[in-house]
Amino acid sequence: MNSARPVVLFVVNHPNWAHDLKTDALTRCLSENYEIIKRYQRDLTRADIHRADCVLFYFWLQLEALGVLRGAVEQKRDRIALGICSHLELQGENRARGLAALNAARAVFVNSELLRQEFQPLLTRTAHFTPNGVDTDFFQPSRRAPKAGALRVGWAGSLLNHSPEHRGLHDVIAPAVDAVEGAELHLAAREQRWRDKDEMRAFYQSIDVYICASLSEGTPNPCLEAAACGVPLVTTRVGNMPQFVRDGENGLFIERSAVDAAAKLRRLRDDPAFRLKLGAAARTTAEAWDWRRLAVHYDEMLRTIVQ
Repeated sequence: MNSARPVVLFVVNHPNWAHDLKTDALTRCLSENYEIIKRYQRDLTRADIHRADCVLFYFWLQLEALGVLRGAVEQKRDRIALGICSHLELQGENRARGLAALNAARAVFVNSELLRQEFQPLLTRTAHFTPNGVDTDFFQPSRRAPKAGALRVGWAGSLLNHSPEHRGLHDVIAPAVDAVEGAELHLAAREQRWRDKDEMRAFYQSIDVYICASLSEGTPNPCLEAAACGVPLVTTRVGNMPQFVRDGENGLFIERSAVDAAAKLRRLRDDPAFRLKLGAAARTTAEAWDWRRLAVHYDEMLRTIVQ
């Protein structure tokens, strides 16, 4: 070991994206047990890799971008933790290469039960279940009274990452909102402009309902953040949503159609008390998904590598 605490190197693809914020949360929760080093992929060095007792990559395609450092990682394969964070990263021509990389790693981890169900039979080792959490100290309900007027339906994410069709924005969400009189669609799309954490919290606090119509997800992190802000969810059964949402109690499930989504939005428009009840329950559920509770899954995985 390189210090009193094992050194764990988290390799993050881009600053301020989901994996960056996740790493910050895990650092806060696990720093007593590990010396955690975060490196953006563009800044990674051979010395970083050699020093670490464990090197963690959130998804296998990160390895494809390592260039000359790929060899250093190959030499460290018995200390590599490699994640699966979406179904799409192992589709088509990527499948064989991705599975080969995963099966060469010391540990594999997934952030949803749906991912584990799909890929565990294809892996040579047991996949660790490491669900995503949320910072409920930061993402909190607004202290202001809800605004009267139109039902503000929110969606956040990237339109280019996995495509608008995969997200269901144009063929499900937009037509559903258009079909509901008195509803407005509010977007926090990455391609419009970059929003920092404070702006995203303000966005969630400004809407009445958050909608997700994705075809698949690892974890729809905006759903967790919106729920922590006391916003009810209307979502397809993707990622961890089957474990998070209790239909009719803290959110509503939809089939992936504009007709069904519109029907659920009308229900929330017409029953503000029900909407507020769902939002309060969503916040309570989110508290059980705080990173301080869920980081233990990463701790358990890391111990299998560094001990």
